[in-house]
Amino acid sequence: MEQNPKSNVIGAAMYRSLSPNLVRPNLPLRKPSSSPVALCATPSSSRLTVPNATPVRPATDASGDSIINSPVSKDTSAVLGSMPPALTVNFCNYCGQQGNFRCKRCKRTPYCSVACQTEDWNAHRHMCKSFDPEPAKEMAKETTVSPVTVDRAGLLESKQDASSIQRVYFKDLQMAKIIKGTDIQASVVEYYSPGRFFLLAQSPELLEALHSISTQLQKTNCSPSVTTYKPHVGEVCAVQFSCDLMWYRGLVQTLATDQKTANILYIDFGNEENVPVDRIKPLTANIPPFCPCAMECCIAGVVPVVDRWSGECCIAVKQLLAGKTVTVKLVDTLEDGRVHTVDILLSNGKQLSTFLLEHGYAEEEMVNVIPTEQEINAMVSASLENFRRLSDGKDDNTWAQSPEPLTQAVGDSFTVVVTHLQSPDEIIVQKVENAGMIQELQLKLREHCCQALARQNFRPAPGTVCCAQFSEDKQWYRAKILAYSSEERVCVGYIDFGNSEEVDLGHLRPISTSLLALPMQAMPCGLAGVQPVGESWSEDCLLALQRRVSNRILRVEIQGAHDGKALVAMIDESSDPQGNVAELLSAGGFAAHAPVATSSDQQADQTTAAVEPHVPVGSRVEMCSSVPDPVPEPLVWSYTELACDGQTVALLATVVENPGKFYCCINNQTDQQRLIELGTELKQHCDGAWSRAMVNELSEDDVSLNFVDYGCTKKVKKNHLRSITSQLLTLPFQAIRCWISGVEPLGSEWSSEAQVWFQSLVDGEQLSARVLSFTKQGYGLELESRGQNVAAALISEQLAKAPGAIPKEMRVTTGSGALHQEEIKENEHSQVHAQASSQTGDRSKETPTKGLTATLSQAPSFPVDWKTVELPLNETFQPCFAAVVSPSLFYLLGPSQVDQQKLKEVMMELAASCSNNQASSSSTVLSRPAPGAACCARFSVDNNWYRAVVLEVGENEMSVIYADYGNSEKVPFSRILPIPMHLLQLPFQITRCTLTGKEHFPAVMPEEVQHMFQSLLLDGVLATVQSFDGSANVLSLTLPVERGGGHLTAMILDALQATVKARSDSAVNTIGSDCPQPKIPEDPQASGCCCVSLKTEMDHLKQLMQQQISLIKQLLEQMK
Repeated sequence: MEQNPKSNVIGAAMYRSLSPNLVRPNLPLRKPSSSPVALCATPSSSRLTVPNATPVRPATDASGDSIINSPVSKDTSAVLGSMPPALTVNFCNYCGQQGNFRCKRCKRTPYCSVACQTEDWNAHRHMCKSFDPEPAKEMAKETTVSPVTVDRAGLLESKQDASSIQRVYFKDLQMAKIIKGTDIQASVVEYYSPGRFFLLAQSPELLEALHSISTQLQKTNCSPSVTTYKPHVGEVCAVQFSCDLMWYRGLVQTLATDQKTANILYIDFGNEENVPVDRIKPLTANIPPFCPCAMECCIAGVVPVVDRWSGECCIAVKQLLAGKTVTVKLVDTLEDGRVHTVDILLSNGKQLSTFLLEHGYAEEEMVNVIPTEQEINAMVSASLENFRRLSDGKDDNTWAQSPEPLTQAVGDSFTVVVTHLQSPDEIIVQKVENAGMIQELQLKLREHCCQALARQNFRPAPGTVCCAQFSEDKQWYRAKILAYSSEERVCVGYIDFGNSEEVDLGHLRPISTSLLALPMQAMPCGLAGVQPVGESWSEDCLLALQRRVSNRILRVEIQGAHDGKALVAMIDESSDPQGNVAELLSAGGFAAHAPVATSSDQQADQTTAAVEPHVPVGSRVEMCSSVPDPVPEPLVWSYTELACDGQTVALLATVVENPGKFYCCINNQTDQQRLIELGTELKQHCDGAWSRAMVNELSEDDVSLNFVDYGCTKKVKKNHLRSITSQLLTLPFQAIRCWISGVEPLGSEWSSEAQVWFQSLVDGEQLSARVLSFTKQGYGLELESRGQNVAAALISEQLAKAPGAIPKEMRVTTGSGALHQEEIKENEHSQVHAQASSQTGDRSKETPTKGLTATLSQAPSFPVDWKTVELPLNETFQPCFAAVVSPSLFYLLGPSQVDQQKLKEVMMELAASCSNNQASSSSTVLSRPAPGAACCARFSVDNNWYRAVVLEVGENEMSVIYADYGNSEKVPFSRILPIPMHLLQLPFQITRCTLTGKEHFPAVMPEEVQHMFQSLLLDGVLATVQSFDGSANVLSLTLPVERGGGHLTAMILDALQATVKARSDSAVNTIGSDCPQPKIPEDPQASGCCCVSLKTEMDHLKQLMQQQISLIKQLLEQMK
């Protein structure tokens, strides 16, 4: 998906409360920007807040004209940073509705759509005159009134000779004159994180230059190119922006493997996007090499607490900066003048760096200064002095020397993973074939260090090897003592991974002889055949290299040796075609060619005299970051089994699809505790929240997985997989596939009503099951939930039938079987729809065709399993809630723009389908849609049909949300129709979501908890996408920092616990009082005391409390 360079603030202002009293369902919520700098004009509060028609860039119509979006006019106020002009509302010249487009030829006549412009062309063409801002003499010779002729004239211009093109690189541009320590006024035009954002200085000279460059670019590139230009990485080109098709200066950051698209940074505005190369042209000589108008900046003096800025931090800072003019203090300039370190004065008088530190988003940056030789000698002497000062009578560990290094010969070839990277000359790798041994070593180290207590007299000498606890994951690794930075702290180098850090003496343990038997696994090497372009490797080179080799399995071939390290050719075999990393760096201009010194008898001695101290990295995590399984021993796993001897077992449903397919796990504390412990081991193995999964299907980029401990199926990217070890497969897979024995669907498939009813009956409930059979489809169960037999309940609700039975809907009710078959035949040729009419008469006369329509796969229906958009995983954002049913089901407005042409086609087909459906269907109600089902709804204001989703079903009306616009209203049954399945192929604009931890929520949420959840959402929350369960996006909702933070799941569970406790206290008080007797007992048992039923309810509440307490403990464990 292509990234939108800028989201217009007009669209942002339209994220508002949704109400049914608008003129029509809310139109899509975002408009493409008129230029990449649209955000820098003013804050959104001064912009338009009324709904606009959705702007769509149209194709040229039959008349040769096309319409343009009105913000793409020659008005440059947004570019120059001044206030926007006064608001003018234009109306369509044909239909009279609000028109946000203008005729592209005359630039004056407004229209609302291409259709209206086409209808009006016969009248408008007599008065439409071409708007020509340039003198007539500069135009092409052909100047007829036909806009088609004008457009084609540009093709007749002479072509530029490709050999005469003088490429312009970023280094060729002028550098901005920055005076360190000064304050300037600037607008934040693009914001990514505190470590990367772009400022536009409020300077008249700068804004004038920006306007001049923009004008020259439009003049120069107005004619289409006959040949496709091939840009280079690092080149500054003229690039056509995708939203307004205007030309801007863009830096080519990367090129796709097929050389057909490039990632572009618009250097005058700061936004990025992927652009086809046919929309890229070289900069001509008439474009001055002016410095980038947008200054790339980062906040000085701070770094993120973890390896990157958190989503919550980015959103909090964006609210403070985006679209505002601020006072900026220039601190320093980095990377050859391209990036500036700054600090920003906030409205509360504090610096932004102070805000980040106070809120725990950042920590102070440690400044690394390259020491001189004299300083190095002084540090060595100081290190020895620090060691000797307190070493008398203590264990100096002199016996523990470094193990032997791995040795390889020139010409050897093997697969590796990169564990540490400093430059193309200094790369640390591990052999993939040794991954099993490394994992076994880590387990032995952990066991050894857990038994070995910290010793006060342990003070290892520099050069010796011991066990050290890595600061990031708190795991133990083999480490070499490099130096004593103080009397109580030492610098250690991890000999199996290549990175180093400073630790306290208390984080060291003596090592055993057996743990030194394995050779050092860190293999130092460098890329053969390359050298820096300048005096040293550039930051761009290091970044490009890191992106190319991180988290990949690479093949290396040793070609030589130099200074104790191997010189290798490194091949990325996962790319197509396979890429040589050194050649790719040379082709991108990041490296120059260098000769390789080789010798047939030369051994690449994989050893190093000392490990230089540097910034620590989580090398161990990177070791396992590949899709292929590097463990050499065969993997053996098992599944959880259910007893088939007639015993009853307690189950919990984990994934519920329908009565014929659902997944359960055994409900006992032992298995739950083992699963929690497994989660801890997976976190240590892969560094994060991971789950075991089985690969179902492979594609080029994605992998279809089945999560074996839960039962859900999901597609993920290949780089989201990690290899697994035999130890992590000790616990049998917990998810058990099951089906209800003794029932069949009424038709060929389970109806949406049966699915919803079954889910509500078993989801979150403790189930009692007895195995009746076992097949390839899983265990056939006799299942009980809430004290009732599920199979019998499905049959009694007329949602299922016994095997071989004829459902009631199919039985002859008219006395003539032939007549009924004829009715069925007629129904198969007509689109059956559920419409209630005032002429229906008695409800008892309804024709029972619900079972019949379920068998017609192409007939309109009310499906609840419609496909929703999957949101990007682990992305934190501010959600816009369209409708909230409960914490287990709510709908968000999607951030992506809808394809207007496709939506228009769907709306036209929907209208025709509903018209035919009304004309051919009877006047009786055939079925009612369930909550969550898709349908067609007729909007009360314009009487047009729209795609909708049912929120709530009442006696005579239902509440729906219009799925492509986000507004909702209550409509009578007579304005609801089933929807054909093919009209659901275009995804809805609303996205179905659920709150994480929903499996621990009750089926019916208490009213007070429901109100609390909705009130928390009103003031704004942050959402993080945790997973996709096959039906809905699972979100983690948190409060912003300024509101105290906290997870909404934990708050709901606390509220549920308080509610349960209050009800328990009330139940106890009721039991202690006199038990009321019914006035008219209809059953001998009905006149008994109510204590038994109250006790049953208390037992149920007690079980619910235990489940909630268990979940809270799990959440707290994960937060730690």
